[in-house]
Amino acid sequence: MEPPEDRPEADDEARRTSFGTLVDAERYDRLRPDHPDEAVDWLTGEPDGPLDVLDLAAGTGKVSRALARRGHRVVAVDPSDGMLAVLRHWLVESPRAQVRAVAGTAEQVPLPDSSVDAVVVGQAWHWLRPAAAAAEVARVLRPGGVLGLSWVVRDLRVGWAAELEALFGGEGLGGATGADEAAQGASARDLADAQWWPRVPLRGAVRERAAFPAAQRLASVDDVVALASTYSGLAVSRRREGLLQRVRELAASAARPDGSVLLPQVCHCFRYRLP
Repeated sequence: MEPPEDRPEADDEARRTSFGTLVDAERYDRLRPDHPDEAVDWLTGEPDGPLDVLDLAAGTGKVSRALARRGHRVVAVDPSDGMLAVLRHWLVESPRAQVRAVAGTAEQVPLPDSSVDAVVVGQAWHWLRPAAAAAEVARVLRPGGVLGLSWVVRDLRVGWAAELEALFGGEGLGGATGADEAAQGASARDLADAQWWPRVPLRGAVRERAAFPAAQRLASVDDVVALASTYSGLAVSRRREGLLQRVRELAASAARPDGSVLLPQVCHCFRYRLP
């Protein structure tokens, strides 16, 4: 059991539905890692042409933008107006992108039945209630459609990155328990385990998994610290300042002569294809 001083000051339900109020959305968008193009292709089923795709729990739309660059028609759904505002600002500057930003939740997706070819959930399945979310995914997917889940995490094979992951407390993976039926927490070690699968109750789905290198170059040690501050586990911790100081020390130990930091990461992907 966590000691009292390690418990977050906001409960998981508040964190799940109001993530954009806990962290700075623009900082989140600038510093959170992008998904490699090959991972985005894999998550959508490696299609021959453009698809109708739902980016569920889209946040600031980092995955939505990657999907749009691949030519897909995207609906980005998230409960946070603050997060979606960043995506909408990008859309003003990218009028040709086929992306719609819509407020909504994974448990009540604001789309009609059989309306998309693929659903992608990046860095967020652990925040969802898997039974309700899977039912909505099955409802909006067309026959033969694909659900793709992904997490970009620090590479545990690299010592300082593994310690950084431990400081993040696995936030960004799981540990959210907004309700009894919420997804069980994952860890970077779980994701790297070939026998581990997230809880995805999609009857009859064929499941596959893959991993892609996703190293991220950050301009400075300060940027690594700022990245850490976008993880809600640190944002609400009573030990926040001490944890961020340790992040700074780890990043400084890995800094290059020009001050930049190459953060070793892996994008773990899980794909479920409906009959």
